[in-house]
Amino acid sequence: MRPSLQVFTFLCVAGVSADFLGPRFPAPVHLARSDSLVATGWKNLTSVFDAYLKGDQAGAPQTLAGLENLTFSVGMFSIHDDAAQSLQYHHTADAVRGGPGMDQVDGDSIYRVASISKLATVFAGMLAFSNEQWDQPITDFVPGLAKSEVDSIGDDHIWNVQWEDVTLRALAAQIAGVPRASQPWIPDISILPNLVTGDATSDPEILGLPPLDPNDLAVMAPCFQDPALFLRDPLAACPADLYFEGAKNRPPVFQPWTTPAYSNNGFIILGIALANITDRPIAQVYRDLIFEPLGMTNSKSEVPPKSEWSNYVILKDGVDTWATAGGLSISAGGLFASLNDLAKFGTALMNSTLLPADKTRQWMKPVSHSASLTFSVGAPWEIYRYTHAASGVVTDIYTKLGDAGGYTGFVVLLPDYDAGFNVISAGSNLQQNTILASTIADMVVNTAVSTLEAQAATEATRNFAGYYQSTNPDVQSSLTLVLNESSSEPGLFITSWTSNGTDMLPLLPVLFGSARVKLLPSITQPGRAAFRAVAVQPESAPGPFSFVGPFLEMSTVNADWLVVDGLTYGGVGVSLFVFEIGADGRATAVSPAATRARLGRLG
Repeated sequence: MRPSLQVFTFLCVAGVSADFLGPRFPAPVHLARSDSLVATGWKNLTSVFDAYLKGDQAGAPQTLAGLENLTFSVGMFSIHDDAAQSLQYHHTADAVRGGPGMDQVDGDSIYRVASISKLATVFAGMLAFSNEQWDQPITDFVPGLAKSEVDSIGDDHIWNVQWEDVTLRALAAQIAGVPRASQPWIPDISILPNLVTGDATSDPEILGLPPLDPNDLAVMAPCFQDPALFLRDPLAACPADLYFEGAKNRPPVFQPWTTPAYSNNGFIILGIALANITDRPIAQVYRDLIFEPLGMTNSKSEVPPKSEWSNYVILKDGVDTWATAGGLSISAGGLFASLNDLAKFGTALMNSTLLPADKTRQWMKPVSHSASLTFSVGAPWEIYRYTHAASGVVTDIYTKLGDAGGYTGFVVLLPDYDAGFNVISAGSNLQQNTILASTIADMVVNTAVSTLEAQAATEATRNFAGYYQSTNPDVQSSLTLVLNESSSEPGLFITSWTSNGTDMLPLLPVLFGSARVKLLPSITQPGRAAFRAVAVQPESAPGPFSFVGPFLEMSTVNADWLVVDGLTYGGVGVSLFVFEIGADGRATAVSPAATRARLGRLG
């Protein structure tokens, strides 16, 4: 007996579905044009900064209080629109003016970027390491942690890092479990000002802690020779061999591949491995592999001579700290960069300028989750899962944050839109600086994501929506695609479809599991774009193993990834729609691939 189509529906299509991971529309290509929703949103956003800085604080977020004291530069970029880099905003505060650095910041002003350096370190590793090296233990590449050097440590996993189990990949993804800092580094209570009284000297006994034996401290921190220098820059003059002496004496935080745990120490060790593997000083690694190939002329890995300080953003009350940055800390947080250079960097990452595209896609994925449903960790990506308020769809935001010595920055990549933005700042009030820079980044991301999504929908309407009809007069086939105006269900929806004289709308529940079907982009190449048809139905979540109809809820709550390409005809997915694209970006024809028909776009 021949099975019915309804049986195939149950076998191949779940009853509830959501979007694939990724964009709802092709990425927008017009960001800076006067008629772009992105440009309009940017103008509205920066007018808030303008108004506040001119004394009009009504309607501004309370967290902008003190913005006048923050020097900052913020700007967008896109791989499709070079002019997007013109969407910038700059402000220079009194804490910078009149100092040894520049008096007025712009896109070429050079800031310290703190832990944004970690992103450059991993990217250099992506360019320099083989796949095999990424998964080898750190003991293969760092003499100070060579297997023979750590044999005496023993197998006490609570008190001793098992370095032979720590790989380069684990260090890059902050899941190696190594101590946050190798030395008793700030915020170690033994060298901090008194936490209770605020006096310049520490008194741990007030906190119930015993006095430290100076000999023990010397073992734990062999680089701790000059307390004044150490407090300004703990690693500027620390040689690698002494650093590893301290590293081997600190207990681990977790075992490798247990949970992500932020570690400057891990990136210092990764940087040493990077220098050893490439057989170049670490400063030369950044220059040779990243800065020069990408034309990042305002990016540096070493403190410049005083003759060049006029190009830098330098806090008047933090010159000593700024001028001593370097040494082993470069790979964890010692780089300098301008807004324009960071835009070049972000564009190159998303455009796979130096790294093959398949490696880029692999790299820009989570390595582990955090304990939060909205936050994952990559190598070294800090990934926030932004949920659109109206639709509930998710946009993954790939970021790297930096915050040290009065300098705070955010690199933000939005892969769904092939765009991103950067925020870099400097302020004398360390706590206020971080809050203000974070507020700016938050305001930009809310504006950028919403306007990029809206602009992508507008361009998708222009480029793909409309009526398509068979180019063969003997074939009665047509298709109508319409942008859903409701923000709760974004997408290009099929509103009419005839194939070989058959009305396909009544068959949509059979073929896709719902009468409401939209197309989502899947693969794009010059001149062509593939989309996949997906069912749109409300989600429910009574429990992961509850049954919803014939399926487990765990399967149906996000079923598209399970059922995509599940129903085929002659080996071609019924869900596949392939568009032909003209030079102006507009679709000229579409083929519902399983029907083998070519439908030309009319109008």
